[in-house]
Amino acid sequence: MRKLSVLVTLCLFLLPAIAGAADYRAWLPLLPRTLGGMAPSGDPDGMNMDMGGQKWSSLNQEYTSRDGKKTAQLSIVGGAMAPQVQGFQGMAAMNMNMETGDQLIKTVNVSGHKSMLTLDKKDKTGTIMIPVKKDMVVVLTVDPATKASDLTGLAQQLPLSRFAYSGR
Repeated sequence: MRKLSVLVTLCLFLLPAIAGAADYRAWLPLLPRTLGGMAPSGDPDGMNMDMGGQKWSSLNQEYTSRDGKKTAQLSIVGGAMAPQVQGFQGMAAMNMNMETGDQLIKTVNVSGHKSMLTLDKKDKTGTIMIPVKKDMVVVLTVDPATKASDLTGLAQQLPLSRFAYSGR
């Protein structure tokens, strides 16, 4: 009985820590050294946010091609209240697929993850949001991007399974 009460007490103290977002510093070793032949430009930028008990974390790294003509921004975002997580959940819940002369939004599969792809045809940029857990998304923005495969090809190179098992 004493062991049970110790276990319950430990769970009560650990649960709030588990319920919060992971520390972005835990994701630093997971960043790819290169992405589609592009090297990191500058240092990663991270943030842990706690606002009114709602916690989330993000880590961003920019990659640039040798000639400087192509860039990719990789973001790892965790926490149920993170704007990117909520945005993805809203779009995915609608199973949104839309195409206009200027924009393409569609559901795509990236390494077994139902993801949302947005392509701005006019600005030639694109973003893909990939859920790796219920409250964690990886966001990849590419410039220039003129077709969906510009995004999905790079996204396939990401260590998504490693992101999913990191942090909490």
